[in-house]
Amino acid sequence: MRKKIFNDVLNDFVDVENPPRRVVSLDPASTETLFMIGAGDLVVGTDAFSYRPPEARNRVKLGSYTHVKFEILDQLEPDIIFTTLGAQKDLTSELERKGYPVYPLRVATTVGEILNNILLVGNASGHQESSRLLYLDLLNKLNSLPHPEVRPRVYVELDLGGPITPGFPSHISDGIWLAGGKNVFDSLTDAYVEPRADQLKELQVDLIIYEPKRERPEELQRFRDSLKTRGLSHMLNLPVYVSRGDFLAHQGPSFIQEVIPWINKVIFSWLQTKK
Repeated sequence: MRKKIFNDVLNDFVDVENPPRRVVSLDPASTETLFMIGAGDLVVGTDAFSYRPPEARNRVKLGSYTHVKFEILDQLEPDIIFTTLGAQKDLTSELERKGYPVYPLRVATTVGEILNNILLVGNASGHQESSRLLYLDLLNKLNSLPHPEVRPRVYVELDLGGPITPGFPSHISDGIWLAGGKNVFDSLTDAYVEPRADQLKELQVDLIIYEPKRERPEELQRFRDSLKTRGLSHMLNLPVYVSRGDFLAHQGPSFIQEVIPWINKVIFSWLQTKK
């Protein structure tokens, strides 16, 4: 049965088969959500970066995050295509212009938006109740976190081909706050920036969280060497906690399920060193 479902990104209704029988997700966060709400069997194709959960690796890959092989997309005959904005804005516009049943989601700038996107995916995929249950489970996960007595000042650096740090309007900064810390760049109005050495020299930092591109033994030393090269030797004495690649940057449900609790543990580990 066809149904018109409102999409607030498009500010319009999307005419789709509901519930859908064949789903394409070009957004890794939406892909993870679909599997976690029990809609994984509907997913026939994804982008190359959708590898959460491991089962998603077995789906047909249609291309990169910003480009799609339309001949493969046509063969899959999707009832609905999940995308996001940001780097996918142009691809989303192209899909809409060509008449595909595209359902874009906003880039999450808060943990609350990650939760909201779960409900939107659940509604559009016909899995409303299971999306509510996942939503509730993640809320309970957040509410069960222990609260530190001291809120440490955290500097986060992501290796995205160069150093990038999150500002206030980012799910990472929000996640740090919910975990019991405070992002040292929380006053920045941009979501992500390249941190300048002069800025870092003026800030008080208690601990560093570093996310490399890949999880390799040499990444910590490579990061320390980078600090020296950038004239930030004063930060070498700070504790550095290294995450795995594409951990904090991911905007799917596992950010709440895994990343925020990990940051919370990092904070308590740092507090133990202060006793």
